[in-house]
Amino acid sequence: MAKNDERKYEILNAIIKDYIHTAEPVGSRTLEKKYNLGISSATIRNEMADLEDMGYLMQPHASSGRIPTQKAYRFYVDRYMQVFDLPPDVSEGVRNQYEQYLGELEAAIEKTGEILNKLTNYTSLVTSPNISAVNIRDVHLIHIESERILIVVVTMQGMVKSAELKLDLIPTNSQLEKVGNFLSFCKELRNEYEMGSFSAGYDSLDRGEKRILSQIVPAIRMLLSSTNETKIYSNGMTEILNHPEFQDTAKAKQILDTLYRQELISMLLAAPDDDYDIKIGSENNVNELEDCSLITATYKLNGVPIGTVGLIGPTRMDYDKCVSALNAMTNELSKHINNTMGGNGLDG
Repeated sequence: MAKNDERKYEILNAIIKDYIHTAEPVGSRTLEKKYNLGISSATIRNEMADLEDMGYLMQPHASSGRIPTQKAYRFYVDRYMQVFDLPPDVSEGVRNQYEQYLGELEAAIEKTGEILNKLTNYTSLVTSPNISAVNIRDVHLIHIESERILIVVVTMQGMVKSAELKLDLIPTNSQLEKVGNFLSFCKELRNEYEMGSFSAGYDSLDRGEKRILSQIVPAIRMLLSSTNETKIYSNGMTEILNHPEFQDTAKAKQILDTLYRQELISMLLAAPDDDYDIKIGSENNVNELEDCSLITATYKLNGVPIGTVGLIGPTRMDYDKCVSALNAMTNELSKHINNTMGGNGLDG
């Protein structure tokens, strides 16, 4: 990279940092006084003009300084963003709060959003866990009467789901126990049910037990899928109103209305491919959020992503702070779930 290009990008980095914290257009005199760039105000003005021509800056008014564009924020995130650990006292405080929710998954998830909102002052969004994305820990089959049985499924998250099922035969308690034991150790429940896909233990079942099994697997699938609607926990929905970009009432209402559209937000909170994902402005592909950025990360059980945590704010949001907080919170939530919900290392 040419020396002049490097200088341009140092100036751009300084402008972005200043604008993130002040929300005020940045002028050459401000940069000269605050950032010790080692060049004159006139040289800075020339470089800023070049950066504007390159699409990184814009000038709201003829007499004002410049502000970063969406392209500038993407450049900053890809080149300059720094992820750091939370201060030890903050990390310890987070862990202590989680300890209050031993075995209470829903409460721990809600607390995650609350803490994130307080740490960042941005709107936090947390999805409920996708229970079909993890292994089943135990299956219990209880004979009620005649052909009717009760199916009780315990997930790796400690959730208990149950349903009644009428079989096409009258089972014995011994048969139900054997089929239940078999299913408790069978990971292939998450795949399409095919007789040949089960482990060697399938051959130890007698004809009646296999017949019971063939009816129970679809019932378990339906039970899990019917309870797997994503719930979204939000905190600080009105925080968006505190940012000067959204002082326009109509614009703020449009964003708030969008944030309350559960189906849309659920789609935006789809698990990222990497540790975290940052969508800036129009990268969200939602017109109403073109002035916002969304950062997402996943929390995991036994290394398997089971839910998403997100932060939404203006494109001027503090990316370093937000990604660092998200990383810390998803790591702590994952540890809490694995420590208290019975994680045993059986990854899918």
